[in-house]
Amino acid sequence: RWAVMFGCLIFFAWCYVKAFQTQSAASPSIGEHERMYLNAAIETRGDLTPDFSKSVSQPLNDWLPHRTDGVVRPLWPWLAAWKVKPEQPPSSGPLSAEDFQVLRSGKRWLMGLSLGFLLMLGLAAARAFSVPAALLTILTIGFGVLLPSAAEFSPDVLFQLLFLMTWVCCVAALKRNSLWLYGLIGFFSALANLTLPTATTLVLVFIAVSTLRWLWGWILAHLPREGGTSLWVWRNHWLGMILLVVCHLITVGPMLSYSKEKLNDATPFYWRWFENESAMQQWTALHHSRDSLRAVPVAERPSYANYIATHEPEAVRTRLTQGGVKMTEEVLQFPWSFDSLPHERGVFVIALASILVLLLVIIAFVAPRAAHAGQALHPETATLVFFSVLACVACTLDFGWDLPVLTWGSRHLALYPPLVLSLLWASESLVRRARRREMRLPVFVMYEIVLWTLCVLAFMRVIAILQPVAFAA
Repeated sequence: RWAVMFGCLIFFAWCYVKAFQTQSAASPSIGEHERMYLNAAIETRGDLTPDFSKSVSQPLNDWLPHRTDGVVRPLWPWLAAWKVKPEQPPSSGPLSAEDFQVLRSGKRWLMGLSLGFLLMLGLAAARAFSVPAALLTILTIGFGVLLPSAAEFSPDVLFQLLFLMTWVCCVAALKRNSLWLYGLIGFFSALANLTLPTATTLVLVFIAVSTLRWLWGWILAHLPREGGTSLWVWRNHWLGMILLVVCHLITVGPMLSYSKEKLNDATPFYWRWFENESAMQQWTALHHSRDSLRAVPVAERPSYANYIATHEPEAVRTRLTQGGVKMTEEVLQFPWSFDSLPHERGVFVIALASILVLLLVIIAFVAPRAAHAGQALHPETATLVFFSVLACVACTLDFGWDLPVLTWGSRHLALYPPLVLSLLWASESLVRRARRREMRLPVFVMYEIVLWTLCVLAFMRVIAILQPVAFAA
């Protein structure tokens, strides 16, 4: 088992590197959003050499990632700035040799980060999943989302990884709410918010679902009944919430203080309330400083309240609906054509969802009844399903709302890795419980055959990406 897995991971890594090289050779030019991040990195370069001769706290605060205009968040420019030369001028025309060096090193760093993460994810999945499920996890996530995103000098890969880590920590905390998991949720979501706007919706869904779980736990604790098998401790909830908020605010603190000082708002989301990208760019070009923003009356500043006041409810619903539909089309690559490679991401989602539904039917109506707790479904199954569905819907609407404004990059594809991982996670959990109930062997054989078939389909996508043509997410 492990020999097969290690061999597959080595071959996967080779294909990933070769595909990245093919992509890089096929797309030598850069987009305007990449130049925007390049100039942000050049501007950030001076922060990396703090002067501690007069004070300590302010230079240290300036050294941490903090520069933002509301849309461009500080973490990716801060990381890329380490490859910027001290006196490198901003990029405005043809790219210089120094610009190419920063772009090339940044993309390579993103490729290395995503590949390292995928290899670790593959090893972790191999411990908990079957071999085809572990391979399918890294094939779909790696070649479906991360590799195409790594072809650009943008923070999309970083955001997608941090969003996935936040999601995994939320699921783990809903299964067993150890306090350190709350801290990780606050930390990873803060890093995601330092990368791109924003993972806050996911965290708000977690807070809502876990609070409902706390209320249910509190009610059960005051009822005369025997103790269950759940490892979720309702007494940990509010202390965990405090830890989550503290870890989050400490991490994003420098950016919030910088935004308050420069933009007169610690959380400048003006850009969200425009109808399109051009209107947003025109407005932000005129209002990019504290004084220019303070000169705008509160009643005229872009905000949720002003947007609701100036738009009919039908217009708001239309934007939400159209954004949700557009998000679904982008994430699942609708409409499907099936006439050429690469195969669409949605094929794997629909196949995995169908497998999960079929396994649920088998567990409910065909498999022997559970004789003890180890054969039963996880005691927090309802909570996990509720969170996953609510988070998918909320994040789809949230990302879809921003699509008319943030037209570049592949930030919205951050929803695909958690979706694939959750479906595989749930399917493997059901198969494990069916084995404990001594379910008939043909069911497991068919399950493995279907997963290996999906792996072959995913590998055909790898072959397509290895072809010497440009490939986009």
